Amino acid sequence: MPSVLSITAPIFILIGLGYLAVKTSLVPSAAAAGMGRFVLYFSLPALIFGTLSRMEFGQVIVPSYLLIYATASLLTLLIGVVLHRKALGDSLTDSGVKGMGMAVSNSAFIGYPVLLQVFGEPPAQAFAMSLMVENLLIIPLALIIIESGTQTKQTSRLQYAGSVFSRVLPNPLVLSIAAGMLVSLLGLEIPPVADRTLDMLAQASAAVALFSIGGVLVGTSIRGHLSAVPLVTAGKLMLHPLLVFLLLMLVPGLSPDLRLSMLLLASMPMFSVYPIIAGPYGLSQTCASILIATTALSFVSLNLVLSLL
Repeated sequence: MPSVLSITAPIFILIGLGYLAVKTSLVPSAAAAGMGRFVLYFSLPALIFGTLSRMEFGQVIVPSYLLIYATASLLTLLIGVVLHRKALGDSLTDSGVKGMGMAVSNSAFIGYPVLLQVFGEPPAQAFAMSLMVENLLIIPLALIIIESGTQTKQTSRLQYAGSVFSRVLPNPLVLSIAAGMLVSLLGLEIPPVADRTLDMLAQASAAVALFSIGGVLVGTSIRGHLSAVPLVTAGKLMLHPLLVFLLLMLVPGLSPDLRLSMLLLASMPMFSVYPIIAGPYGLSQTCASILIATTALSFVSLNLVLSLL
């Protein structure tokens, strides 16, 4: 257990430092949000692009990894939607929002720092493939389900699906994956100055991401429809990694590093902009409560997963 805590403790210490810095007004809350945008638009894209562009193209994509992670995430989303819709009687829109919280991990802001602590040199291909599944499949599909509950006759499902993808594709993480894969495919060399700049930006990603997560949590309280918190939290921290584990047993052949990476990424709490996405549907406060509860409980669940593995 001490060796496991040595992996997870720095993660949550940095989140706690960010929280205390904003709580005591040492750092303005707007600055913490700005740090998050720095990570999203500069630091993580630099890390993803720089790493993928240096790899052989054949090493970037592992079909069995994509199949397992996509299937587990899709099943988690659908189970979440059906449970909330049929068992709890929520609307399709509410069910879609809660299902999305169960199926989409915080791979960028918490997942990568955890991989960095576990591996020292984290498998970038696992990180990139998980981001691809989340950003190109699960989030767009969840948004389509959510909007289906609010759809008017003036907007067809095909039109809405097109608008969803037009908003998802410009995501800087998605663009950095595409650009890195293209450079790798063409065998292009990055100029030394650009390469060093990418490295400097990438090195800042883990610490700044965690610090900003803590700052953003200031002012968030557990309120709203508290009945939604346990089910979504259990779905994210237990159901999602459990489905990944079961599918890994059925599909052998992945390297141990990729298997461990996939399990860890599935065990992360939900993505940090979850309450923002839920805002237009009147679920911002409920989803903020779910986010803070899941992030806090992930300290226990991550230590458990690491100790078992």
